[in-house]
Amino acid sequence: MFTVNKYYEMSDAELENEASKWKIREYGNSNGSISRKIIIEQLIAKDQANNSRIAIFVSLVALIISILTIIYK
Repeated sequence: MFTVNKYYEMSDAELENEASKWKIREYGNSNGSISRKIIIEQLIAKDQANNSRIAIFVSLVALIISILTIIYK
């Protein structure tokens, strides 16, 4: 399983870029600064939504096929 530590280790600028990349909006505070907590929560939710069973199954099948190709080549 992938960890989300990468989000906590990012600088504010990196988090803003990541939020912009995934079109995450409304993460600022009333004083004009960003809310790291809001961005990180939304990025984690995005990651969890992308981890579907079908995607995992397809990845495993592709891995098995790749291994078999290497063995029988």
